[in-house]
Formats: sequence, C-alpha cells, structure tokens
Amino acid sequence: MTTIKVPTELRDWIAEPARNRRETMAEEEEFWAQARATMGTAAARADLRRERERFSTTPADELDPEDWSDIL
Repeated sequence: MTTIKVPTELRDWIAEPARNRRETMAEEEEFWAQARATMGTAAARADLRRERERFSTTPADELDPEDWSDIL
C-alpha cells in the first residue's frame, strides 16, 4: 500500500461515497478492486460488448435520429 498526502478537501471528497454508505475508505477500495477484477475479464468485456450492441440498435424513445453533422 502507498500513502500520499492530499489536501483535506480532496480527501473528504474521496471519502464521501464510503461515508454515505457507512463504510470505511478501505471497504470502498475493496469494492472497486473486486469490480475491476470482475469486469476486467474477457468474458465480462464480451458480455458488455454484446449488451451495448443489442441496445445501440434499439431506439429507446422511438424518435427519429437527429442529424448533428452540421455541428459535429
């Protein structure tokens, strides 16, 4: 583990999500470490890719696509 000094305001901002769930920052980090380990697998990436492709072709609001080519 590495410790770095950060301004108090930044430390508090980083700790806020854990505090809101009444967890320690270590528990918060453990959650994200597990999430990264799970989502970092080839199978998880393939699942996300399939899901993204499935939803990208389904218009959620049934509106015609907008043409933004003049702006982009």
